[in-house]
Amino acid sequence: MKRILIVVALCLFGIAGMGHAETITVCSYGGTYNKALENAIAKPFTEATGIEVIMVSFPNYAKMKAQVESGNIEWDVVEPSINAFSLGTHDGIFEPLDLEGIPADDFVKGGIQPYGVSTVYYSHNVGYRTDVWPKGQGPKSWADVWDVEKFPGPRAMKYTAYSNLEAALLADGVPPNQIYPIDVDRAFKKLDQLKPFIKVFWKNGGHAQQVMRTHEADLGSFAAGRMLDIAKEGVPVACEWNGSVVDLDYLVILKGCRHKAAAMKFIKFSTDPKRQAELAKASFYGPSNLKAYEYIPDDLARQMPSYPENMKSAVVINGDWYREHGKDVTARWEAWKMQ
Repeated sequence: MKRILIVVALCLFGIAGMGHAETITVCSYGGTYNKALENAIAKPFTEATGIEVIMVSFPNYAKMKAQVESGNIEWDVVEPSINAFSLGTHDGIFEPLDLEGIPADDFVKGGIQPYGVSTVYYSHNVGYRTDVWPKGQGPKSWADVWDVEKFPGPRAMKYTAYSNLEAALLADGVPPNQIYPIDVDRAFKKLDQLKPFIKVFWKNGGHAQQVMRTHEADLGSFAAGRMLDIAKEGVPVACEWNGSVVDLDYLVILKGCRHKAAAMKFIKFSTDPKRQAELAKASFYGPSNLKAYEYIPDDLARQMPSYPENMKSAVVINGDWYREHGKDVTARWEAWKMQ
């Protein structure tokens, strides 16, 4: 009888334990992108492993660093930009990754690092309302965004210096391959010309979408994926690929993470080319695993930042430059916005 009770107790414990699957928290950029990441990677990952995934936003670097320094890790996997990735690697706030089995040769150059595995390319592009200028007749370059006589109307730009300095220099005629090291004085001088016409400094992708949905601006700098996403909903917007300012995101694990093994499984799962293709198709962001393009229709692939033709005139953001100069540039940028 005692043996039967023990067996029953063990069975009940096992059944109860099934309700306590491991859970990880993944922090990305919110809105439609988080939904794409959830559908393309997180949900299939849970189905394959039983590990639950909670999606949150926003991957602010100060919050990442504070979690590590306090030992109170809320985010297991984080998707920082190339700028924040460079900072975090330098500051030592990421766990070293188990890269065994990840086909590094299939990825973009630099896409697989000891502390990060790349996910997507996203880009800051010239964007405009097609009910103001028909598609193909709107601004085609950053110089056009600065041309307030040919293209009058309110502008919207990202709220950080990051990507705007590059756009300003491109508008001033600097070739894409000569943007770095950034001539900060020249960039701000060019930005001075545009500032009276900037109505909105958008804070994240969702805010940028809202700005264009409500027609707060006619044109400006926008993440192409976010604009293409709302274009599907019928919002009259279009983007140009000439001079796109491109960022590469990485997946990292914060140092001290209590679910490192599960987090690492999630990161490895994200490297599958079919999974990256699904994420790219849902978000319009370019995959970092170039084999993913084998599973993306060509007409859709041409609307992605890492598509070879689009990269020809692109500027890839230099995270190391921002790590060295970001603090001073940010202070100057914030003062400039207040002027």
